[in-house]
Amino acid sequence: MEININEIIDYYAKSSTSFAGMFFEKREFNDSNVVIDRRTNPFCGGLIISLMGNAHVTLNGTEYMINPGIIVHAGPNMRVCIKNSDDKPWRLAVIHYRIPENEMSCMTFFGSHFSFAIGENIKIPDLIQQLFLSQSSPGSLALFKTKLLFTNLLGEFFDSAKRQLTDNNSKLTETVMEYIRQNHAEQISISQTASYFGLDRRRLAALFKHHVGMTPSNYLIECRILKAKELLQSCSLPVKQVAECVGYSDSLYFSKAFKKITGISPSEFRESGAQSSEDEI
Repeated sequence: MEININEIIDYYAKSSTSFAGMFFEKREFNDSNVVIDRRTNPFCGGLIISLMGNAHVTLNGTEYMINPGIIVHAGPNMRVCIKNSDDKPWRLAVIHYRIPENEMSCMTFFGSHFSFAIGENIKIPDLIQQLFLSQSSPGSLALFKTKLLFTNLLGEFFDSAKRQLTDNNSKLTETVMEYIRQNHAEQISISQTASYFGLDRRRLAALFKHHVGMTPSNYLIECRILKAKELLQSCSLPVKQVAECVGYSDSLYFSKAFKKITGISPSEFRESGAQSSEDEI
């Protein structure tokens, strides 16, 4: 199955992912009839990346066509079958990772299979080769470099995937985001914003879900709270006036929204900032 890239990024951002090893699979011209048929690692999630050629990868009965520009995720202990899609050779990298056992029940993507498109990226084969060599080197420095390379590789995957979304809808969404950032202090609503750009509210919500990974309302709130944090730390305006400066006419509602995002009240945030300044001095 295909999953929204923002949901995938959110999964890796929130899970305690750790590199667990990697290897290569390849088929040459004279191996055209050979089929890989086994089960995936029982304890790890896996990312299958094509470095050359095309192959059919089947996970628990679901088939994916994999080629440079497509990544397939496999969950633990899945039936996996890999075979040629044509008579040309192919080469795959398989990267294993772990998450803590206590996260497995809430991080459902770990046990799922899915694919996402990243397009062709000349940096990725080099990063994969560096990761492969680094994992075999002894010592703490090599271990640190391996962790860093794994993180950098994931970042490159996601940067490439996001670039695939650069189309007219993406540009429109970025324009709306800029409008919200510039006008967050005004009494704007999402319905008014949608109408301003000739959209209905549902269409705007769909664009934000696809390109931003959150609703327009949540994006507006985050813009307001971000500015409020800046004001609370840089000036002595009362909380009521800070609320008005970022678009909230009701200071109680502002305080609730602020605490929901940050975990503390505006006053507590201001006090914690002042205490940090004193500590630094």
